Amino acid sequence: KQIKYWLFISALSFALSNDGDGYRFINNSTQDYYQDVESIFEISFGPWDFLMNFSGRQTHEFMPPKENQNEIISKLSWSRVIATNRVDDKVKPNHEAQKQNGTSYTMTYDSVTGELTSIVGNDEVSIEMMEMVENDEISSLISGVQGGNLLYPFGSDSIRYVGDVWTIEEEGEQTGKTFSFEEFEGTKKSKITYHLKKIKEKRGNKIAYIKLDNSLEINGVGDSQDKSIEMTISTSVKGNIRFNITTGLMESCKMAMSITSTGRDLEDDSIRQMIMSMNVKIKQKLI
Repeated sequence: KQIKYWLFISALSFALSNDGDGYRFINNSTQDYYQDVESIFEISFGPWDFLMNFSGRQTHEFMPPKENQNEIISKLSWSRVIATNRVDDKVKPNHEAQKQNGTSYTMTYDSVTGELTSIVGNDEVSIEMMEMVENDEISSLISGVQGGNLLYPFGSDSIRYVGDVWTIEEEGEQTGKTFSFEEFEGTKKSKITYHLKKIKEKRGNKIAYIKLDNSLEINGVGDSQDKSIEMTISTSVKGNIRFNITTGLMESCKMAMSITSTGRDLEDDSIRQMIMSMNVKIKQKLI
């Protein structure tokens, strides 16, 4: 009798804990849409302050799937790109970032996992911009071609309930070109936490309000210009997302990022520190 009683209590507790509706977060992968991006990037290094502004529109167009096709193929095009740099009180156009205007890329994703499998620039300028982004993390943050997971924006297609908090943690090696280093040997550790705060109905659509907290740390030794530097790079991202469950698009995403990098010259033990911050706004809408 006692065993049956405790089994009943356990089952009841589980049922009551999930007494609301459950939701799966799956991105739109069939209907064309555009994404407006705005970012402000600030760097403080010694006595100098740099500020970079960037805005632009990405248009995503999906190719009709062929029979038995196990890929999702889309074309990403940039337009309306505006970019400026400010050094102290002087403002100048950022011609390098503005080259992204008019570029286009063919993106291929696995139709089951949603993982990006390839990016191909569709012309010479697009290929040039891809190479610049691959070799420069700052450029990739500001005006990059960001793939990510096409189908599952928040880690998986698990059912989530209002109040749920879930975490994605990754740890591994960081090698090759990293920031300004030609060669880098080290480790990286990241932790992303999502919190489903509430669900609202808006004109027949279900909107999920999600809080984001992301931390990333990279440690290692980089080689550049005949110097070896021991680096620690710490990144923190906090954001608020409104995800339209009905359309599979982000109605709004606002993120604030802070990056601190500390480097020690292994030859003379001198230490330098750079502090960066970035604010990003993203909106997606069906065409």
